[in-house]
Amino acid sequence: MRRGIVLSTVLITALLLAAALSARGQDPVQILSIDTYQKTLAPGEATSFNWTVRNVDVIPYDVTVNASAEAGWTVAASPSQVANLTPSHAVAIRVTVQAPDRIEAAASVTVNVIFTVLEDGAIIYLAARTATVTIPGTFAEKQVLGLFPNPLPSPLDNEGGVFLLDIVLWAGLAGLVLLILVPLLRKLGERTKTDVGRIAIRILRTPVLVLLVLYGTIQSLSALDRYLPSWVQADALSVYQVVVALVGLYVAYRLFRDVVISLSRSIAKKTASNIDDVLVPIVEKLGVVIIGLAGLGLLLGYLNIDLTLFVAGGVVTSMVVAFAAQDSLSNFFSGIFLLTDRPFQEGDVIILSDGDWVQVRHIGMRTTRFFRFSDASIVTLPNNKLVSDKVANFTNPQDKGRVMKTFGVGYGSDPRQVKEILQEIIARSPLILQDDPYKPILRFDAMSESSLDFFVLVWLKNRDDRFTVQDYLNTEVYRAFTEAGIEIPFPQRTLHVHMEEGGEASQKKAPLDLEDRSQNPPPSGPDRERDRRGAAGGG
Repeated sequence: MRRGIVLSTVLITALLLAAALSARGQDPVQILSIDTYQKTLAPGEATSFNWTVRNVDVIPYDVTVNASAEAGWTVAASPSQVANLTPSHAVAIRVTVQAPDRIEAAASVTVNVIFTVLEDGAIIYLAARTATVTIPGTFAEKQVLGLFPNPLPSPLDNEGGVFLLDIVLWAGLAGLVLLILVPLLRKLGERTKTDVGRIAIRILRTPVLVLLVLYGTIQSLSALDRYLPSWVQADALSVYQVVVALVGLYVAYRLFRDVVISLSRSIAKKTASNIDDVLVPIVEKLGVVIIGLAGLGLLLGYLNIDLTLFVAGGVVTSMVVAFAAQDSLSNFFSGIFLLTDRPFQEGDVIILSDGDWVQVRHIGMRTTRFFRFSDASIVTLPNNKLVSDKVANFTNPQDKGRVMKTFGVGYGSDPRQVKEILQEIIARSPLILQDDPYKPILRFDAMSESSLDFFVLVWLKNRDDRFTVQDYLNTEVYRAFTEAGIEIPFPQRTLHVHMEEGGEASQKKAPLDLEDRSQNPPPSGPDRERDRRGAAGGG
């Protein structure tokens, strides 16, 4: 019995010692957070933060609480000392913070609280806690233009006085820009050789004044932000950002159009190459599109609209459009080729691949319009067809217009007489150039199957007289050959009839002179009768 009592006593003592040793291995005092440790104050206001200190050990302790913050802030802990905190007991600690009466800008202060645990005057444990106190910028001391203190006496030595001074100073600054700075810049621009300065001042004057007045209004209202709802400042800033985007878009477009494009055109007129004359309109059109897209993106960004969906959708849409409008894109780039390479220009007379004579009226980015001479109609063709087809241009001012003809006469004609007649006809025309290096060419060119061929090449004073000279040569040569009795061969066919046994006749065609002489009428009179008899007689 005694042994059982002794064993029980030993067991209970061991358990108590184990519990004591376990407690000594942990923090002897718990610091419990029971509050919100981020608070907002106005200048001069006070707030408090609360903790609970609990003894979790088996012996009593003394606890000291020290609280601190930046200079100008008042911080106090209550109670600041806890004596003989017995096991399993707790004490509430309150730390009071008071903000300064005036601040120059938004402030955020950290309050540091140190809990010191002592045993018989010796420090055995330290615990640190923090809290944050914020004073919004709306409670900051307002400065004129945000630069210097308000110099006005009472009762205007407050936010109202700062607001009035801001309005007056911003109005004065706008008047200074309008009445002094703009004329000064204009005089400086007049000293330059170009009108860039004058144009830039004319473009920038109104937008700068608008932005200056609007920004001054918003900055002045910031002096009264303590008394205005928060949404007023936010909406005013959003309006200002939208106006900045629109004004920036307007200024960029005007500077691009009136300065960059105007200078490019003036420079292009002075250069010998025509490429820059063509590139300037292309750059102008592309520049307007790029400026518009950039301004739209900036505006949507100011309005806090997520552009990711637009970008992704734009990529997919671009692929679909590129596939669906590949012909239009081909015509577009073909139009750029026509404008840069210049195979023909507006006003040129050309021959299309189908033989139509047309005059170029307008070269567009997708199609080109022509005036067709045959039926006096307007014809429109896609640019990619013109790039791939063969086109003959008859309006090249570097080349003289010329006419080439071949006149055939019958065998037995005197070549010298024929050449004299042709030379006389050519010399009589005032439309034909007669001197070197454009002296007419006349030669006995060939002895064909049924004619003697004479080649004529003449250059014209005006390339537009090409058809007139052709008509003149055909008319005069026919008349002169007829008067001189010179035969002009014409296509003819001879049939040979042979009698075979049985009285049947067979016909054989003689070789046919296939040379095209449809522009010359057949001979008349004795020659024609002789040819007819020869054909009937079987030759």
